[in-house]
Amino acid sequence: MTSLTRRHVLGGTAAIALSGHKAFAQTQEQPGFRALKVGDIEVIVLSDGTRRSKLTASPSRSASLEQFQDALAAESLPRDEIATSFQPVLVKNGSRTILIDTGNGPRTLEAGTGRTAANLVAAGVDPKQIDTVIISHFHGDHIGGLVLADGASAFPNAAIKVPLNEWDYWLDDVNMNKAADGSNLQNAHANVRRVFNAIVGKNLAKYEWGKEIAPGITAIGTPGHTPGHTSFVIASGDSKLLVQADVTSGIGLVFVRNPNWFAGGDMDGPMAVATRRKLYDMLAAERMPTTAYHLPFPAVGHIERSGSGYRFTPA
Repeated sequence: MTSLTRRHVLGGTAAIALSGHKAFAQTQEQPGFRALKVGDIEVIVLSDGTRRSKLTASPSRSASLEQFQDALAAESLPRDEIATSFQPVLVKNGSRTILIDTGNGPRTLEAGTGRTAANLVAAGVDPKQIDTVIISHFHGDHIGGLVLADGASAFPNAAIKVPLNEWDYWLDDVNMNKAADGSNLQNAHANVRRVFNAIVGKNLAKYEWGKEIAPGITAIGTPGHTPGHTSFVIASGDSKLLVQADVTSGIGLVFVRNPNWFAGGDMDGPMAVATRRKLYDMLAAERMPTTAYHLPFPAVGHIERSGSGYRFTPA
């Protein structure tokens, strides 16, 4: 099992080689989704909503509250508020309809999120049409939408594909028992079991990094945020798009500009930083378009170098 390497992203196979890649083509935008083309593949970025809260402590273990406020102001964002966006990605490739991550789920509607299901319908997709759901990692804002409010499967006709490394970590009772009582980590372990117990008996498969896991979609190991955190290259002909999930989490723009800061949800901060820099150096050098789960909707554009960090330029 290997994580992010230049060979995997740039030249492991013709399906994910970047040399000579063409830019994606934007096709349609609606309030809750944006559709674009990656070669012959249609990609739809879905908004799961935005969660807003007052900023009372730094969301980074590497920066003080004042430093984080200054970083927000540098992005023309309010100093006293956190606004986190969430964006699953739908892929339509021929007869296949594939969803990458599922949003926070219906239990979070009152908090302003959990809107993936409604925006799928707005984009003309019935959840029953989805044949594959790919999960990047097991944090609640990515797996919560797998189940409905009554506990039933939200995608009854879909195969569920999860990272092998992620499954091995979260479904290990030893790891769960190490989590401190009442901690966010303990709550996350409990939520993983809640969600996956609800879909026991469904078509669930574990995938490995560096392999094509659905037509036109290759899994790239980007650990650090979680042990099995995964990003994806969508490829068709010479066109490519990297779906980076939570390589930058939380307030994405701040962590793009300050790549050495640990996000609060980064389980292994030093590894998350190393992964972020390695991936972003590649994206900047190759001018490969990308989308990220926590950048402002519709979160599609390019990563560019800027001083000692990077900047995100929207398409």
